[in-house]
Amino acid sequence: MQNYYNLIYREEEREMIPYCKDTGVGLIPWSPVARGVLTRPWGERTTKREQTDNFLKNLIRSKETEIDKNIVDRLEEVAKKHNVSMTTIATAWAISKGVSPIIGLSSKERIDQAVTNAKFELSEEVARYLEEPYAPKAIAGY
Repeated sequence: MQNYYNLIYREEEREMIPYCKDTGVGLIPWSPVARGVLTRPWGERTTKREQTDNFLKNLIRSKETEIDKNIVDRLEEVAKKHNVSMTTIATAWAISKGVSPIIGLSSKERIDQAVTNAKFELSEEVARYLEEPYAPKAIAGY
């Protein structure tokens, strides 16, 4: 199943992920880094994507909450502590949930980063720390 799933949108954990795991359906979520939101500090919004991506605006920015900010801040803190990118932590979190996320591979650098990210092992304690602030949201995506 291809679903929308990441640290700031976890609604699939309620029904679809347990159902898929119970019935042997594979999970390949899209946007494990929330269209870039989970790749940089909360206030850093100067990228071209931030300026031009209407899907980012509609799916995330128009609905963002203080809880989302708290999650991104924790993600940044963990990345700094482990001396890796926020992308690495966000991707490692998704992989730790037993899914195979769709990762953008638009350049050789991105491919190399994806390999590094896939090898990073996130502890259960750190995963719980990242997840703790989450609160349910309205259903989004497809």
